[in-house]
Order: sequence, then C-alpha cells, then structure tokens
Amino acid sequence: MTLSRPSTPALSIHIPRPGNFQSEFVYNYYVYDEATNASAGVPEYLKKKSSEQINTETSNFMLRQPRYIKLTWNCSNSSKALQADSSKFPIKDNLEKVASEDGFVSSRFTSHTFSDFEKIENAYKDINTSSDGKTSQATIIDNYVSSLLKRYSETGDESDLSLLRNQITKAVENIEIIADRPSSTLGINFYNADGKQIMNSGFDRLISNVPVMNVSINSLVLSDVFVSASLSQSDIDQINSEYQKSKNESSRNEDAIVKPIYVGEKTRDPESFLCKVSLVGYVIDKHEMTDEGFIKTKTITIESSFINSFIDLEVKYGSTYYYSIRAIAKIEIPGYDEENAEIRDLIYYVSSGQISNSTLCKEVVPPPPPVDTNFVWDYKTKKIKIVWGMPVNSQRDIKQFQIFRRSSIREPFELIRQKCFDYSTKKYLTGELIDGNRVEMTKEEESFVDYEKFPSMSYVDDDFFVDIEMLSSSKYIYTVATVDAHGMISNYGAQFEVTFDFFKNKIVKKLISSSGAPRQYPNMQLELDTFKDVIKTSGEFSSRMKLYFMPEYFKIKYNNSREQTLVSTNQQNSFYKIQFINLQNQKSDSIKVKIDDPYGLVK
Repeated sequence: MTLSRPSTPALSIHIPRPGNFQSEFVYNYYVYDEATNASAGVPEYLKKKSSEQINTETSNFMLRQPRYIKLTWNCSNSSKALQADSSKFPIKDNLEKVASEDGFVSSRFTSHTFSDFEKIENAYKDINTSSDGKTSQATIIDNYVSSLLKRYSETGDESDLSLLRNQITKAVENIEIIADRPSSTLGINFYNADGKQIMNSGFDRLISNVPVMNVSINSLVLSDVFVSASLSQSDIDQINSEYQKSKNESSRNEDAIVKPIYVGEKTRDPESFLCKVSLVGYVIDKHEMTDEGFIKTKTITIESSFINSFIDLEVKYGSTYYYSIRAIAKIEIPGYDEENAEIRDLIYYVSSGQISNSTLCKEVVPPPPPVDTNFVWDYKTKKIKIVWGMPVNSQRDIKQFQIFRRSSIREPFELIRQKCFDYSTKKYLTGELIDGNRVEMTKEEESFVDYEKFPSMSYVDDDFFVDIEMLSSSKYIYTVATVDAHGMISNYGAQFEVTFDFFKNKIVKKLISSSGAPRQYPNMQLELDTFKDVIKTSGEFSSRMKLYFMPEYFKIKYNNSREQTLVSTNQQNSFYKIQFINLQNQKSDSIKVKIDDPYGLVK
C-alpha cells in the first residue's frame, strides 16, 4: 500500500490597503540652502521627535516650518475594525521581519492573479482598431518600426546600422513614455494619427473594470493550469524545472520563508488556536528623484493604527519625492514546535499591498511688488534718487529688485537697473536676458546688474537731467518690481510720473498707476479722471465768485443768411451750468447762469 503525506497548506492573506493616499507640499518661508539640504531650517528638537509626535493630529503642530510635505490617508471600513496597539512590538524594530501579504505563503505555492481573458482580448482589439477611421497608436508604432527594418534590408548598407539602432531605440523610448501613466489607466496612453492624445477613449475604463481573482497555486500543477494559455511544451518544462528547483531548496529550510517576530511559550488552550488579526500601523517608503533615478532615502514607521497623516520635514526645495505606503497587520497564529513537540503562539507582521504618490516641491506664489516708492532730489549733486520699501512677504524670499522707466504711457517699460543679493546654494533663473543669477551674460548685460551682499532699496538715475538756465527737465515714469529666490517676478509696483518744478524748486511726482499692473499690460490700472478739473481754488476767496462774459462775437451770420447765437439762446429753460465740488467732504453743488440779451451787458 502506498502512503502519501498531506499537501502543504496554502495560506491566503489579505490586508486592507490605506485609501485616498495624498501628498501636499507646503512652503512657508525661504532658507538659503533649502534646495541642497533637506534639514535646512528645521529645529533640532523637532528632528529628534518620533513620527507620532510631529503628526498634526497628535501633537498640535502649530510651529511654522520652512517647508514640509503633508501625507494623508484613510483606512477602509474593514481595516478600522482591526485596529490595535503595537507598543509591545514596535514596527521600527521589526522592519526586516515584515512580510508582504503576497509572500506569506509556502514556497511550494505560487501567487497568481487571474483576469477575464475575453475582456483583455477585446481590449487588445480596441487598441489596434480605430473607431474614428484614423490609424491607431499600435499601428503607427508597428508601421514605423517595419519601415525602418524594410529600408535597412533594401539598402544593406552597414553605415545605416547605427542610425537604425538609434531610431529603433527612440521608438522603444516612445513606447516607454506611453506606458508612463497612473495605475488607474494601466499605464496606457492613446494618440491619433496627428500625434494628439485621445482623451476619454473608454479603453482605460474598460480595462480597469476587468474582474480579477488572486489565488495561490501548487507549483507541481502550475503547468497544468497554464496549458490553456498557448504556452509551448518547452516553456512549460522550463517553468516546471524552475519551480521544482525552488521547491527543493525551500523544503530544506521551509521556515526561512517568513520569520515570526515573536515566539511565545507553549500553550494548550484550544482558544489560542484561533487566528487573530489586527492593524498596528503603517510603513512609508520615501524615494527621491535624482539624475540616476529614484533613490530610497528613508523608511517612515507609523506606530499607531489610529494615525492617518504624517508631516515630512526633511525635504529639499525643487526635488521630487515618491512615497509608497503599506498597512501593517499583526497576525497571531499557533505553530508546532517539532523539536519539543509543543504548540506555541507565533506573531507575524504582514504588510498590505502598497499605494504610491509623488510630490514636486515647488511653490507657485510670486512675490509682492515693492511699497512706499518715493523720489528724493539731491540739490548738491543734482541727481534724483529712487527709494522704495520692502513689501510684507511671509515667505521672505525676495532676492532681487528691478527698476523700470519709460517716457510716457504709450511706451513700454525698459529695465534700467537690477539689484541682486541672492546667495542661495542653488539659484533659479527668471528666464530673462538680464538676471543676477544668470551665468552666461554679455558684458553689456552684466552692466545692468548690481551685486550686493545686503539689499539696498534705492537707486540714482543719472539720465534724469535738470537744466536751470533753459528751465527744462526730464519727465519719466518709474516703477519697481521684485524677484524671489525661485525665479518668479512680481507685477509692477506703483507707477509715478516724475519731473522737476522750477517755480517750487522741487521734484514733483504724480501717481500714474496703482500697484499690481501685469508686466504684459502696464497700463491696465492707470489712474485717469473721468472729468478734468477746470478751475481749482482754496482759502478765504473760495466763498465768492465773480463771473465775466467776454465774448468776441455775439452772432455768426452764414452766406445763406442763417444766424447762430453764441452767448444767448431763445430756447426755453436754457442756461449755463457751473458745478462746484468740495474735495474734503466729496459733496457737490451747481449754479445756473442764463443770459437773455447779450447787448444789455455792454450798455
């Protein structure tokens, strides 16, 4: 009689994933090495705190930090019922023993995800068939590569070999770019024959709704399961060989697959045979984008299942970070100790599948323009000095000033000076030809820039002239703008028309435009009067008025004998009207003046 041992049990574990994983970059204020030092500006006492202590929900996080990334997530309804405490076995001390839910099976079994093959096949037809009569994306790529191969086969020129390789490599890179899409669309983009992306094609929604089933399959029968997948016999033999080899290796050290974090004392309580599962926290893996690709920089452990947010203080400005989060569950199961023939309680840490998100650490708030712009005349040097004030800016990142000038509102502004005091370890450009942070400038362009250690908020315009003998003076419109440490430029500040009054012997300024005009439209906020002032008066004589009529003609007679009266009129209720406006209380009044017979005025 042939005896057989029972099959190795297959374990299937599913840990609910965290939901709605979001990451947000928050920028508060500038630090000179913020783009090169992830810890720049972070207080030392906060660096020493654990992840729970700097969480916004648990530590009343009120102190403003220079910058940080806020991660938030929520748990599914099923995972909320599994929450438990992990203080006895901290996740941080057992990271190496945390097993994935996909790997928490015997090596004699293989995890596989089955899906509806018919829907996948239909989706393949959709991606290769155009519904609007245009060539599909797959056909475009296939025709392109085929034409390259055909041209090479016809010419046979070895010199074209390197070019062919480069072109095929470029085609493959384009396919990889097409695949660079979120997981919700399965990494597929769609384009028409004109190279424009097809939006809402319906294919991504179709493919994302394909029903799937996760199972564990015995490696010995793996080939039988996949025979219907059109595999050749050699492929099946190779799969069987690899899995047989893996089975033999794991059978010698079966318990090396998943290590428990705790082995308890022996127990004989039947109730302890029940498996207990509870959620104890989360693990967040942090990666930074570099020239070599994404590099893992940190593993963050959340030692509580009740926390659903985290503040990452150590981030560089301008960098891109990639976060992936996993839920960690504690599984308590009984285990058999063959050496001592005892039943013991075992505790495992198993992680869920991960969900990911990426964040670009850049702020998009331009600086405010300068305030309190004024003009001072130096009677000794006969020069005009433009002065302004630093605007209120909570980000404290203003690092350059731009001084502009123009002759009239019909002309554009021209830059006459740029002051740069930016000493950041990594500098950002404005994109303009004249920029204090731009290295490749000509000598003429550099002549417009003043490099300073500290910000000076004044400038002397040597082009403004005053000729006392000829009683002539320049008349310019001035304004000032700011540039922050990230290359963003403010709108124009207040615009003033400035000239010299020889009778008052002082500089006279007139507000032309309020602050905030866009750089493309400097005249958008011009200060224009609806009605021009005809007469201005003040003092004790403003309470009386004498009116004089001194016309040169009373009537005009045309060749056709038609007469036109210039002063008087025969129309009923006709009169002249003089309006008075009090500038202090903004009240107005008017008087009516009527002239019946102008000849009587001269008698």
